[in-house]
Amino acid sequence: MTRIAVFSDSHRSVEPMAAAVAELRPDLVLHLGDHESDADELRRAFPALDIRSVPGNCDWGSSEPEVLTPLVEGVRIFMTHGHRYRVKWDLAPLAQAASYSGAPLALFGHTHERELRRLGGVTLFNPGAAGEGGNSAGLITVKGTEFQWEWIDL
Repeated sequence: MTRIAVFSDSHRSVEPMAAAVAELRPDLVLHLGDHESDADELRRAFPALDIRSVPGNCDWGSSEPEVLTPLVEGVRIFMTHGHRYRVKWDLAPLAQAASYSGAPLALFGHTHERELRRLGGVTLFNPGAAGEGGNSAGLITVKGTEFQWEWIDL
């Protein structure tokens, strides 16, 4: 079983994320952008922890890939900030990209709102905003090829 903490849109609110990591003790942390440097601060605070991140629309000039598709146990995860897929207007392009990559789970942010939807065989999960008053995160539990999700208040 693998426990994954998911953060997005932290906007320089690192302390609540660090407290959640310390409390939840996840096996993996995924940061979905806005501010990429916040993931770097988590890496410094938890050097032994696997922390992966993608840039968001506020991460100007980033050379990091905008999409990662890690395989966690038997589940491919499509992770992106979401702005390039226009998630504020339509989730279908994101679901199609995730499906094309073989991922049954797509994680995204950008809207600052918690969201869970199934579309075209893909589960779309937005943990909400970790910063700017959002105080929200996600916890994904993967066991084999099955996954469960929940929202966490920071």
